[in-house]
Amino acid sequence: MVATEFEVVPRLLDAFAAVNAAASEAITAAGAADSNAMLGSVAAAIGPIGATYLAAYAPAQANNLTSTLLVGAAHAGVSAATDAAKVSFQRTDQA
Repeated sequence: MVATEFEVVPRLLDAFAAVNAAASEAITAAGAADSNAMLGSVAAAIGPIGATYLAAYAPAQANNLTSTLLVGAAHAGVSAATDAAKVSFQRTDQA
C-alpha cells in the first residue's frame, strides 16, 4: 500500500525539538566542565617538568572542546529547525 497523505503531529515535533534542545544544553555544559577539569588535572599532575607535554596537550584538548561544542550546536540547530518546520506545516495546513 502506498501512502498518499502526509500527516504532521505538532506535539511530537515539539517533543523532538525539546529533546534536542536538552541534549544541546547537556552536551555543551558537560563538555565545558570536562575540558576545564581535564586541563587543570593534567597541569597539576605533570607540573613544570611536563610543560612540553602540556604544550601539546592543550591544543588537543581545545580541539576536543570545539568538537564537543559543535555537537551541542548541531542539536540546537536540529531543535530550531524542527520548530521552524512545525510552524511552516501549521501555516500550510491553515491556508
